[in-house]
Amino acid sequence: MAKLVGIDLGTTFSAIAYLNEKGKPGVIEFDNGKKTMPSVVAFDGEEIVIGETAQRSEYAASAIRRIKRKMGTDHSAELNGRKYSPEEISAFVLKEIKNRAEEAIGEKIKDVVITVPAYFNDNQRQATKNAGKIAGLNVLRIINEPTAASLAYGIKEDDDINVAVYDLGGGTFDVSVLNVADGIFEVISTAGDNQLGGEDFTRRIQDVITKKFTDETGIELSTDPLAMSKLYDAVETAKIELSAKNSARVKVPFITADEKGTHDIDFELTRGEFEKLISDYIERTIELTKQAVSDGKLGIDEIDRVILVGGSSRIPLVHKRVQELFGKSPDCTLNPEEVVAMGAAIQAGIVQGDLSGIVLVDVTPMSLGIEVENGYFVPIIERNTPIPTSAKRIFTTVADNQKSVDITIFQGESMYVENNITLGKFRLEGVRHAPKGDPRIEVTFELDVNGILNVRAMDLDSESAQGITIVNDSRLTDEQLQKLKEHHLKNYNEEIRKRKHLTTVLKQKTKAESIAAKIENSIPPAYRDSLIREEIAELLRSVEEAVVEIDVRKIEEAIDGLEFIYTELKAGNYQSSEKIA
Repeated sequence: MAKLVGIDLGTTFSAIAYLNEKGKPGVIEFDNGKKTMPSVVAFDGEEIVIGETAQRSEYAASAIRRIKRKMGTDHSAELNGRKYSPEEISAFVLKEIKNRAEEAIGEKIKDVVITVPAYFNDNQRQATKNAGKIAGLNVLRIINEPTAASLAYGIKEDDDINVAVYDLGGGTFDVSVLNVADGIFEVISTAGDNQLGGEDFTRRIQDVITKKFTDETGIELSTDPLAMSKLYDAVETAKIELSAKNSARVKVPFITADEKGTHDIDFELTRGEFEKLISDYIERTIELTKQAVSDGKLGIDEIDRVILVGGSSRIPLVHKRVQELFGKSPDCTLNPEEVVAMGAAIQAGIVQGDLSGIVLVDVTPMSLGIEVENGYFVPIIERNTPIPTSAKRIFTTVADNQKSVDITIFQGESMYVENNITLGKFRLEGVRHAPKGDPRIEVTFELDVNGILNVRAMDLDSESAQGITIVNDSRLTDEQLQKLKEHHLKNYNEEIRKRKHLTTVLKQKTKAESIAAKIENSIPPAYRDSLIREEIAELLRSVEEAVVEIDVRKIEEAIDGLEFIYTELKAGNYQSSEKIA
């Protein structure tokens, strides 16, 4: 019988775990004695090499690292003259780790649970699932890494407890807040940054050393892939040493040469200097942690337990800042590089019915919704909603006798669609011919346990319907990802506040336009040359301004003005200033 496993598909390292005969998770040790495998792919002639071999300096020019950061984008990597998608590169990693595990345990592997960062969007989750399929695996479930870690810790307290999982890996950061009671693990909020991790710390040190070397020798190392690869590895080693020592040396002999001879790098870095270099990154994780606790409607003092996950959580500054934030020492008793894979194996056992008494309730990390007029984003499923879930909202048309409507699906927190992630688009035909604002278009979102989205739209009058399953066709460029990240950091709180009023404003706009149409049809012949139309136009301009500003009071005042004109016209009492000849 094929073995059920959980795979932590990491940015820098990956691990695979399974349940033993007693139902306990264990990370599989490979024939080389290691329990993790580098997530690196390279070419050796016509042969693809993966893992430790691909890390060797001779493959520096072709090695593909950190492909996880590109999942769900249109990025492609070139190997031996052929372009590969991030899914294909990840599939090489998944297939290799599967093969190693099969050799180690002597059993075939088919069904898997794969973990992803909690803040992965729908495109990235679908891309991860596709990578599993390409690797020949049956992906039972996609679950969030912090959630998996909480399962591995096996929290069994009788009382309800709130747990914060701080997960700082090689390439991503996530934090999740869970409530655990009676075997039910309920994620109540999550936050994170898919472009922040230990490799950023390594790069920052590398940049400092490279600049110093260039200043001293006049040689630009950044244009030499082999030299940069050697330096990166040396910096990574020193960074790890600094978790246990107060200083470390970055030594790379014969890193390059010029007419004066060979050059070495010998750079001493203290823990204090390292902490100064990365302090802004660590503070970013602390702010995201505060956000997750706040989103969970909890206070910092209501967190009963804190768990550290990910290799970069070993950094003393991380431990110190997390402890200062929560006022309690974080739990890191399990190996932070293995705990996610262990939790994934537990989830595999739950899905297949091999484990009982545990229920996992996860959440969606970002809001899901559609575009409405003026380029606004209206959420249908809000962020941190437990999954699986479904939700529906009623929309309408924006033009008279509109025959079709375009449904464009986005994911994100900005009230403007241009700042969110496009997931897909479809057209609903056969809309009932009627004045704008009259048809009722019901849009339904269904999000499954893997975070995969299905969307359906139906005209409730004509019963015409159309739908789409998001299959990762719309991908983001690296530049778009960076733009979204920067916008989110700068405008998140203000836009969340405004977005709460958006639906009200849009409904009121439709109401204002409907009243204006009634007024137009009610103007008696005697008033054709009056200033009524100019007054209506001025009020409608005010309505448009209110929509742009998301100003509820302003649009209500404009509606009051339109209703006054309509009421007076109907009563025959309306007096308007006559035009001067």
